[in-house]
Amino acid sequence: MRNLETSALAAVLLCVMASAGAQRLPLFQHPKVTVPGGRGRFDYMLVDPATRRLYATHKGTGRLAVLDLKTGIVLPSPHVGKTQGVAIDATDGRVLLGAEEGSVLSLNRTTLAPVGSTSLPGPVDDIALDTRNGLVYADHDDGAEVWVVRASTMQRVADIPVAGAPEFIEYDRPSNRLYQNIKANDTVLVIDPESNTVTSVWRTAPATSPHGLAVDHARGRLFSAGADGILVEFNLFTGRLIASAPIPKGADQIAFDPHTRRVYCACAGWFGVVQETDGGLKPLPSVPAPAGSHTLAVDPKTHAVWTTGTDANGSFFEEFTPQ
Repeated sequence: MRNLETSALAAVLLCVMASAGAQRLPLFQHPKVTVPGGRGRFDYMLVDPATRRLYATHKGTGRLAVLDLKTGIVLPSPHVGKTQGVAIDATDGRVLLGAEEGSVLSLNRTTLAPVGSTSLPGPVDDIALDTRNGLVYADHDDGAEVWVVRASTMQRVADIPVAGAPEFIEYDRPSNRLYQNIKANDTVLVIDPESNTVTSVWRTAPATSPHGLAVDHARGRLFSAGADGILVEFNLFTGRLIASAPIPKGADQIAFDPHTRRVYCACAGWFGVVQETDGGLKPLPSVPAPAGSHTLAVDPKTHAVWTTGTDANGSFFEEFTPQ
């Protein structure tokens, strides 16, 4: 019986491999780049376009992993504790981090030396920077608030109540609004940074438990990825849901590349790839993701997709180039 089951499983695998080989995948996988410090779970990722540095919060080691994209060299990783969200404050020359221990941290953008912090009454998940007002919006991890911190002084200046479980938050400078996924009730909140109030609530159905969030700033589009396996697209000007597309289940961080007009979704074991078109969203073949990968970032210069992972040999960065 076991031999029959093994033969059947082998046949299924061969069919899957043959099917994958018959179609051109939208991403090409490159060799791993080892991150020193041992194994450990990563969280949010971000590319700083000015310095061409790739940041990944490495919660498992309590450090910020940094890759110089110009040279391909992993730089020394500062100890920052269990951080999650990451943002760049270009005006003040800072790297900002949201900490699970309950704070927002500020590092020098060049040296990565600590320059300030503020304590908050709970763990911080994602963060976003309002670049007009210099305000950091920090999600209370699985809580019911978004805290507002002035980046230059690290002072908490406002609290915004939400329904619960804020997940990802993004700032769009053209509309001067923040967009906040709320996984507890399947919504996107629109936040006005001038008044620090919620001005609109958009339902993400058919997507549920929205996690990843990304913005097409040029065309005024917002993408929200449900953990159930659906990506939805909103018109930022009207708030209308205008398209949806299937992606693998388990979506976490997503990113939009304005050059290729692709949305990349880090899902459970896969990268979902969706093409934005003038007529809607077109799903492309999904790409197998490395072990432990659940976040990603796009390099705006090369348009490569970067992710992180951990396996029996340790932790790593890995590059995928579009094709």
